[in-house]
Amino acid sequence: MKKIELLLPVGNQENLQAAVENGADAVYFGIDKFNARRRADNFKLDKIKETIDYCHENGVRCYCTLNILIKNEEIEEFFATITQLYLSGIDAVIIQHLSFLPIIKKNFPGLEVHLSTQTTITNTYFHDLIKQADKVVLPRELSKEEIENFINKTKLPTEIFVQGALCFSYSGKCLFSSFLGGRSGNRGLCAQPCRKRYNGKYLLSMKDLCLVKEIPNLIKIGVSSLKIEGRLRSAKYVAAATKLYRTAIDSYYVKKFAVDKDLFKEMKMAFNREFTWGYYANLKNVVSDEKPMGRGLYLGEFDQKKFIKLEEEISLGDGLGIWLPNKVDGAVLKKMELVEEDGKMSEVDSAQKGDYVKLHIYAKPGTKIYKTSSVEESKAIEFVKNKPIVVKDRKVTNIILPEVKEAKETGNEELLVKVYSVNDGKEVLRSANKVFYDIFADDFNNKFSAYVPRMLNDIDVEQAIKLIEKHNVKNVLVGDLGVYAQLKKKKLNLYLDYSNNIFNNLDLEFFDHCTPIISPELSFAELKEFSNKNFAVLAHGKVVMMNTKYSLLPTKLRDEKKYSFPVREEHNYYQILNSKELGLFELVGDLKKIGIKRFFLDLDNDVDYMAKFYHNFLKGKVLPINIRGYTKGHWDKGVE
Repeated sequence: MKKIELLLPVGNQENLQAAVENGADAVYFGIDKFNARRRADNFKLDKIKETIDYCHENGVRCYCTLNILIKNEEIEEFFATITQLYLSGIDAVIIQHLSFLPIIKKNFPGLEVHLSTQTTITNTYFHDLIKQADKVVLPRELSKEEIENFINKTKLPTEIFVQGALCFSYSGKCLFSSFLGGRSGNRGLCAQPCRKRYNGKYLLSMKDLCLVKEIPNLIKIGVSSLKIEGRLRSAKYVAAATKLYRTAIDSYYVKKFAVDKDLFKEMKMAFNREFTWGYYANLKNVVSDEKPMGRGLYLGEFDQKKFIKLEEEISLGDGLGIWLPNKVDGAVLKKMELVEEDGKMSEVDSAQKGDYVKLHIYAKPGTKIYKTSSVEESKAIEFVKNKPIVVKDRKVTNIILPEVKEAKETGNEELLVKVYSVNDGKEVLRSANKVFYDIFADDFNNKFSAYVPRMLNDIDVEQAIKLIEKHNVKNVLVGDLGVYAQLKKKKLNLYLDYSNNIFNNLDLEFFDHCTPIISPELSFAELKEFSNKNFAVLAHGKVVMMNTKYSLLPTKLRDEKKYSFPVREEHNYYQILNSKELGLFELVGDLKKIGIKRFFLDLDNDVDYMAKFYHNFLKGKVLPINIRGYTKGHWDKGVE
């Protein structure tokens, strides 16, 4: 029986050693470019062979994260980077672009390709698109039952996150950081707007995932790899997490499963935002809205006398986190007094859980105190090392990329409009070529083209296809690629929603039998450089900043700069919209000049007039309109 893999994050050399020396089976890291944690220290490509050799000598496999969206101008360098990694002995690359999967498998024999959680594979109907993958990293939004179903139906090796930070949005479906400040999460530069205040609280700040107690069930349902998040975290955290999960996994295989309490505390002290089983256990309350930073071990709360009844043991020299209303202060414990049973006080070097003590630090009554570091040495573990890994000699000839057709869009301009009510849809039918309305809506009728939502499970996919057939729909805007994989076999006009992150010429070649709405993170100059202009451009509407499974949001989020972000429900998930509407208006004329002829409007207000404006503009007539208060998005600069 093959043991489940323990996979650790390493953002730098110190973290790498912490993972290897404490029992990791595999590590994942980034290099200078192309990885989703570009703010980590990362590793240098010209010295990567030393890193890989060190891991292999210790029986540890190496995976390189190349999981950001790649621009046309970067494709050559991207595959040159894979070539250098391949020749250096890397075991696998982790990617986001499904279009790159067959290219890598063809050009780099023996190299595993793992599909990042950024690909948002939420159902088994993705299978035809991903069947060449050596491993699939499933979204953190999937439940235990959905994970088990995926493994049973696809038979693909599956990796899941078991520890660390949870993204508020489905990974790969977040544009919040990108549109708010130009730092794209899809390009590895997320500024973490989910850790900011909204409506006076940290409403988007997720608790940390911790599934160590579920290891027996994860092994039984057939998960291949347990992934710990944290390439931006400390070596102390990496060591603690590795030890905890290593001992828990090993205890299962000798039929004595246990979670070591001391190691659990060590990891909790290294970093936590409170722990949750998250969506794996179908939990709803997965946010910790008090503060977004790490906590350590909770010691207790100051009473009216400024004394505290301890929830954990503590010693002089331990680090403390003092939770003030608007910030967290740090301190080192230098003096402590124990309250004896007779009420007398004595100065002590250490105290135990349940003791009533005075900590000589300044804080008001009601202040929460956490233990953030310990003077005690961390607990050492014993584990059996894996055998050294030997990689056969590799060579690379010329890399063969798919031929990119030099093609411009032909025919007349098309105005594509998505609406949110039947009444709006009826009005827009006079202006638009195709009007898309949610196929799951009770009042959907075949006057409209169909919109298929973004994140669907197997039952949703099957229902969507039945409804499309029932209504005899010929034009479909597809948010979910599992549905696309099924519908591309049929004679339909398919359009891909912009949430599918179509970013370069190779994507356009891979996703055939459809017209994608190109990613709104690309600038006009970048759109101009596409060899094939057979795509649509999002020209108007409230850009969806986040798609989230979290169901406890208010109807609007207001940040500290007073910007207001509407929240709406779509199917069985929720969307946070940009505070400003995207409006390209007359810039659509520039798109026409470079050969683009399809324009997408996502309209939920002023629907009829906006559709008329763009319809008339494409016909050469300009209606009066006030363009103040709109944004051009990434038209000028794109994203780094």
